[in-house]
Amino acid sequence: MLEDYRNALRAGQRATRAAQARGQSPYLAVLDDILRGVNIVAQEPLGLVDIPAESIVGTKTAGRHTAFAPNFMPILEADSEFARKWSNLCDAHLEEGIRYPITAYEYLNKFYVEEGNKRVSVLKYYEAVKIPGTVTRLVPERNETLENKIYYEFLDFYKLSKINYVHFSRLGGYAKLQTLACKATGESWTDDDRLNFASLYTMFSQQFYALGGSALGLTPGDALLVYLAVYRYSDAIESTPAQVRENLSKLWDEIKILTRPQAVELQLEPATKQGAEPLLSKLNIFSPRPSELRVVLLHEHNAQTSAWVRGQDKGRDALLKAFPGRVRVSCRENVNPEVDAEQLLEDVAHDNADIVFTTSARMHPACLKVAAQHPGTRFLNCSLNAPHPLVRTYYPRTYEVTYLLGMLAGITSRSDHVGYVAANPVYGVPAAINAFVQGLRSVRPEGRVVLRWACLPDPAHPLDFSDRKDIEVFYARDAREPEGTDRDYGLCRRLPDGILQPIGLPEWRWDTFFIEIVRSVFDGTWNSANGRAINYWWGMRSGAEQINYSAGQNSGTMQLLRLVEKQIAKDDVQVFPSEEYAQGHRKQGAATGIYTPQELMKMDWLDECVEGEMPRYEALNVKSRFLLEVNGLDRYKDEPR
Repeated sequence: MLEDYRNALRAGQRATRAAQARGQSPYLAVLDDILRGVNIVAQEPLGLVDIPAESIVGTKTAGRHTAFAPNFMPILEADSEFARKWSNLCDAHLEEGIRYPITAYEYLNKFYVEEGNKRVSVLKYYEAVKIPGTVTRLVPERNETLENKIYYEFLDFYKLSKINYVHFSRLGGYAKLQTLACKATGESWTDDDRLNFASLYTMFSQQFYALGGSALGLTPGDALLVYLAVYRYSDAIESTPAQVRENLSKLWDEIKILTRPQAVELQLEPATKQGAEPLLSKLNIFSPRPSELRVVLLHEHNAQTSAWVRGQDKGRDALLKAFPGRVRVSCRENVNPEVDAEQLLEDVAHDNADIVFTTSARMHPACLKVAAQHPGTRFLNCSLNAPHPLVRTYYPRTYEVTYLLGMLAGITSRSDHVGYVAANPVYGVPAAINAFVQGLRSVRPEGRVVLRWACLPDPAHPLDFSDRKDIEVFYARDAREPEGTDRDYGLCRRLPDGILQPIGLPEWRWDTFFIEIVRSVFDGTWNSANGRAINYWWGMRSGAEQINYSAGQNSGTMQLLRLVEKQIAKDDVQVFPSEEYAQGHRKQGAATGIYTPQELMKMDWLDECVEGEMPRYEALNVKSRFLLEVNGLDRYKDEPR
């Protein structure tokens, strides 16, 4: 089969020239060279393994590595002894198959051949998907590199699944795959599990590359996580290639978002306040304007038992008043995010709802699943930092309010210690806590904040701080919510009889969000996103939040607070200093001197004047963990599950 060798040689020569053009070695990688200076902490014999052919990237030693291009195709001349042996191996493979396994080492889930280089070359030439081999795993010492962290996540996943062909480019992928494949944490995979997943992954990878996935800089595994977040695993493994391709096409914008440095685009003001209306919208060519809209609100709880729902429900009357005769508004209450949210969303979409507001962050996964099937309905979720073009989010900039309430706490407290009860460790919460600290210390430089978490009840440390006689003023949890639901209430004073006296209560103006978002649909500006993941994060300037102060406040205090409110609305106040210190006296600061909205949203550390810490993932209950899966800070992706 000398002709096959010549074909393989040409493929090898092309790969060699491409590598040289990129400034890379034109030969196979050598593991012995790679391991220089690497501390290997364990060698694990894995026995006979089906090795993914695409993961075999080099040789163990330098001998013969110059006989192959980086793609394992031969590069020695066609009249060489090597070419004759390679051709004979081709004949043997075609007649009876290559029966002997290779010997290889695995390092960082890549494989390096110790014995059997020509077998690998021939099998890759014939596009073999897997190559049997006796494998020894080399485990490096843990370090802080992304590649190393992902590898250690892979090791945990491999112990359960024995799957070695799925790769991810970011942390958390393997744990998320375990969950999406309907396997409990720590649950091992059966042979049937592995067969079903292998079939799905092969089919999905083919469709991913057919749609242009190789140009995205993502792995098929990255894209599969997006796919399985929308389409149930049980349905996915029963799908045909055509169905997978059709479904994947609907999610292509969702997948492309992963390639952007900033996956989320924060809109800090309503479009009507950001500037003139786009010309194409005025011409009404590409942005058709509806004459009437049907708006639906979905609530996890009901207006009788939840102040949060009552606040969001005010938007119904506001919409009717703002757009008389042009909107029809309805709501569904007591929607369980994990049980019936998906079906109810399907129902309202089938009923031709134009806009759906879901007022609980825990409904976001259900929104995402349904939105992919109903592109004609606009879905929004009350949460922050969700990188999904299919579902937009809306939320107030709470740190502006907590800065002012921190000032008020410093003015009204009789001691240097004040309390803060935070709801859950989700995006925006550390910024709100740290802004409260900055407000406090702007009027009381020696002030300190004692932090407690509503999601971590501790009888020894009650949320009213009654165990702390030095704390009477604190930012409180809202007791007007159903059990197990944690929301902010506002700044209170604990009276001697234990009653909480409100001092300053934030009011989140959901009506502002609803009116301006609906207006953007009427105006035709909604459709200008062009596949971007839009998060509406509005503040005082937009009228999306305000503070209701209690009567009887000192007139000088009120004058100061109102002045600072105006300055915040004009962006004349720098809430966070350009340089500050986190707990442990770790220096923190914005990359450019002034924190960007993205940096504030993703802030995950606490000021050194805070007594308390961020919760550990394993200490949280199931409901809080579900919320963290939707809206939790990036730091929790690194924690063991």
